[in-house]
Amino acid sequence: MEQEALERAVAEMENNEVFAMNPDNLMRAGEFDDGFFQTKAIKGFEELGVRRTLTTQKFLQSLAQKYGVCETKNLLEGRCYSNATLPCCKGTEQIKCDRSYPFRSYDGSCNNLKHPTWGRRGNPLKYPIAPCYSDSVSKPARSKSGKPLPRNRVLISDVAKVLDDTRSGLTSKMSMSTVFFSEMVNGDMIGRATKRTRKPSNGYRGCVAGGSDRSSNVSPLTNPLRVQPDDRYFGPLGVRCLNFNPQEKANDRCELKYAADRNLESSYLDLSILYTDEPQYDDQGKLKLFQCGASEAIAESEPISVHKIAISGLFGKLHNYCVDRVGSCPKSSDRHSVRERCRALVIGVYQKIIYEQLLPFLFGKELYERCGLNCEYNPHVESAVSQVYKSGPGRFQHIWIPDQMMYKPGGQSQWLPFNVFFHDHEQFECTAALAGLVESPIQVGRLSDAYVNIFYTEDGVHGTCLPCIDLGRNREAGLCPLVTLKHYIEQLIGEESKCYNTFEDLRDMFSPEFTDLLKQYYESPSDVDVLLSILENRRYPGAKLPKLVSQVTCLEFKRLKCTDRLFYTWNPYLGEGARHLIKALDFTALFALFTDMPDVPLEPFIVDGPRVATSDVRSYVKSLDYLFCHL
Repeated sequence: MEQEALERAVAEMENNEVFAMNPDNLMRAGEFDDGFFQTKAIKGFEELGVRRTLTTQKFLQSLAQKYGVCETKNLLEGRCYSNATLPCCKGTEQIKCDRSYPFRSYDGSCNNLKHPTWGRRGNPLKYPIAPCYSDSVSKPARSKSGKPLPRNRVLISDVAKVLDDTRSGLTSKMSMSTVFFSEMVNGDMIGRATKRTRKPSNGYRGCVAGGSDRSSNVSPLTNPLRVQPDDRYFGPLGVRCLNFNPQEKANDRCELKYAADRNLESSYLDLSILYTDEPQYDDQGKLKLFQCGASEAIAESEPISVHKIAISGLFGKLHNYCVDRVGSCPKSSDRHSVRERCRALVIGVYQKIIYEQLLPFLFGKELYERCGLNCEYNPHVESAVSQVYKSGPGRFQHIWIPDQMMYKPGGQSQWLPFNVFFHDHEQFECTAALAGLVESPIQVGRLSDAYVNIFYTEDGVHGTCLPCIDLGRNREAGLCPLVTLKHYIEQLIGEESKCYNTFEDLRDMFSPEFTDLLKQYYESPSDVDVLLSILENRRYPGAKLPKLVSQVTCLEFKRLKCTDRLFYTWNPYLGEGARHLIKALDFTALFALFTDMPDVPLEPFIVDGPRVATSDVRSYVKSLDYLFCHL
């Protein structure tokens, strides 16, 4: 069976290479989602791992077909025997770590000295609970009766309509800077890895151009979503198909266990999206910066808004600002040390903003205190991002997407369609984009057209459906239903669980109108997709996130902090100068130093919050320049 699986895996990889060489199978410039499914190339040293993963996956699929779901599930969950590995993987990778080396690696390895591969780029995401695949291996979950779950696009479209019809007209003081910084943090935790070949692409076609039908040649690299003819938005446009590229799995050691999606970033919050997995510096130790101060990897990634580029660029500019200051010190260190000490400083500022500004704001005082983020480094827990967070509750930022955002060139306010900021980035001024960002309120109480119907559009008409893709990722990853996750989390944190026998029971989480809609589409409340947790009504006092989303996010960020040997609060290699600078530098300081705003917000996550003169902040920061000589 293993030999047969290996042959099938090799054949599929070769077929994918042929598929990727045919221009007709690739997205083309001018198509409405060109670039949305941009794929990186499989690097030479990664190819063996990809092949092994595919081999193991095919072996397990054959096993489930031959012996049944129950037996396979017992094997995958360790009830038969432990550490089962196919013979095709002999030995384990040996990584040698220099225990005295004071700086982070670029791919995340050696952060944990006892387990050097933990947290490293390319690792699988983790399942906190066994996934709910219908065949226990890879086929998406079905309802309890065995029937398919509701059609992806039909469900999302009607959810949007119900919310639109019943919205309460709530407004929020939360600014869109919360959304884009949160997206940047998520990108730093999770590197998207759609199924890849040796050749990078702007996306593999699953639908014909324009989306009128499925492509005649759909490879394993694609899994397009169907659109019904009576769809309220796409129907009149003749769109019957939406492109969707599946995620790549990671099981490089051929272990007989559930294989989760591959993470192409390190799990640590270390600005890996900015610094990438290989050093990218000039002779002075400065980063090579592109638009708005972002690194090349960020500037060329898709889909990306100019706002995310500009926020990332603040940290790129801070790195080079640091190098300049250290270079003027009387006893300057060697260039390698300078660049690495500046990198450590920038990561420290970034982590401080996450844990001392973003999370307290999102959680509110009660949950932030209950979350217990004042932990110490724990080398016995693996640093990893959970599959559930990535595909379900971690999509919370998306429900805040508005139809329009403010743009302020020359200080003059303009309201532009949300999606225009995703294309032709060079036409936008970085300061004008950031100035508009902090003054644009989030969307509240409904799902915008920019999110549901025309995400990433260029012409304002043809776009894609971001929540449909989110839900597709949810099901593709085998995520268990909403109430299953809720019970698991409640047991974990010591809360009493409630049984959900009827859809009326769900009214403790959702409005009556919303639960009535769920009853139309799902056979049982225990079938409801976990993605819908982002629409829950329950909140902790003062929290900006739904309750279950808050709980999952708390656990996720607590694990990432407590497994980071070089987290800024206990990093033994940070000098006194770095520690003082990390305390002093925040978003307000970064806006003042690296934008042309005349005044900057003291609370950048709030619209119309207090502001301070940029010149005053700059003067204060420059008074601390001597600290750069003591990093």
